[in-house]
Amino acid sequence: MASSHHLSSEPSTPTSSIYTLSTVAEMKVPHHVAALLNDKGFVVDDDGVVTWAPNSRSHPRNWPLIRKTYDTCLICFLEFFMTLVSNTGSAAAESATHDGLDVSKETAIISFVFVYLMAQGVGGLVFPPIAEWFGGRLIYLTATFVFALSNLMICIWPVLPVVVVMRTISGFFSAILAVVACGSLENMWDSQGRIFVIHAWISSAVLGLSLGPTIATYISTSRWGWPFIYGFASIIAFFCAMLCLIMQESRPSRVLHIHVKRIGRRMKYASLKADIGNALPSVGHFVQTGLWHPVKLFFTDPLVTVVSILGAYVYGIVYLFSEALTDVFVTGFHMTTRQASLIYLATSVGIIFTFLPRFYDIHLAKQRQLTGRPPEPEDKLVGFYIAAPVQAIGYWFFALTVPPLAGATSPWAAILSLVLIGYGVVEFDTTLSGYLTDTYTSHAASANAPMSFLRAVLSGVFPLFGSQIFRKVGANNALFLLAGLATCFCGVAAMFGVAGRQIRERSSRRVVGLPR
Repeated sequence: MASSHHLSSEPSTPTSSIYTLSTVAEMKVPHHVAALLNDKGFVVDDDGVVTWAPNSRSHPRNWPLIRKTYDTCLICFLEFFMTLVSNTGSAAAESATHDGLDVSKETAIISFVFVYLMAQGVGGLVFPPIAEWFGGRLIYLTATFVFALSNLMICIWPVLPVVVVMRTISGFFSAILAVVACGSLENMWDSQGRIFVIHAWISSAVLGLSLGPTIATYISTSRWGWPFIYGFASIIAFFCAMLCLIMQESRPSRVLHIHVKRIGRRMKYASLKADIGNALPSVGHFVQTGLWHPVKLFFTDPLVTVVSILGAYVYGIVYLFSEALTDVFVTGFHMTTRQASLIYLATSVGIIFTFLPRFYDIHLAKQRQLTGRPPEPEDKLVGFYIAAPVQAIGYWFFALTVPPLAGATSPWAAILSLVLIGYGVVEFDTTLSGYLTDTYTSHAASANAPMSFLRAVLSGVFPLFGSQIFRKVGANNALFLLAGLATCFCGVAAMFGVAGRQIRERSSRRVVGLPR
């Protein structure tokens, strides 16, 4: 442990194999059973308790690169795809009010957007501790299949009750990729590897956010109509479910349990068991100590509280824009609905520039390694210090370049400001999620769960009144308000820059009783 507040699940540095054939004979465990365990990268004591050997090749951190790359790419694609589907709601709601559902715009937004994201928020609290206790592979497979089925139901029966129920179900299971994936990536990659992996995961989400409104608008205004948004989504999700069959469980405690059970069955030796720190809990113990863990972290750990609120707000604004930006560019710049939907793509351009701070992160990690200093979670906040002022500039620039204040100007200046805002969204989520992941390591999913929950709540609430605020106070005044809040975040970044380590070390969080 780097400090009393930094949990580590990094595999230990190899020295030599714990058990050799000369010591196997002295053990109570049969020779052939101990030898097989040793060969697979495990150690066993006289009582049959199995644990990891140093540098075990069975540990997810030491899997072959191709194995980790496959699982990581699939996780990132699922994050991109499910986030894309989540941000189709506003465009689908707009089309559905005139085609088929015969409901008000507000009712349609609640049915397509609000219920989806509220359910995702609940799922974001439920699934992380389940994955930390019982592993994630089966959860990924189940969630992707149910997501596909629920979207198919919307396409086949595009009526309001089906839309509400199925969007709720699909939103709940989409939470798997919104937060559990962070823990899965931590299981497979060390601190340096996570620099680019976490960034790719966050970038996938923001890319999905930017593409969602455009794709939904073009499909809903085509001859297919809005139900086919979810028909296409179901086809892709079913295909992804098949790909999940090839994934492997990456939770170390679950991997150990699986290997112990498999070897015991193969050797017909029932006395093997995983060590107490990796054993699966009873259902009662899980509910008492694991299921409420993310909630306890949010209310007892100031670090998790501040980071969750900050990251959730910045991310949720993108959903507000999915409802409000169409009015800004259609009314202010006299664009068509399809043309206005293309504006969202500007936020994805900012993703390109967010790769630059990652090279500095790598450089800093290597410098610490060369000097023998352990990495600190605060190392991941460099991008946050840059993103805060960049995003504030983007909002002020945006507020000054849209009508009526800007007059009959070209829309390209406003579009450029969205590139800066998109950069800020990706960098905020990359650095803050990476910060929590490096701080909590094996409990990263629970640490990120409150941010995911708040992100879902704000993302679901903002579209309900986004257009109304922009219309009532004016686009410029609404954007000035957002710019002022973004400027306040610069102060938060400065606070972390000066006293980040002290804030973390004074945190009152408690992470006990959970398996690694």
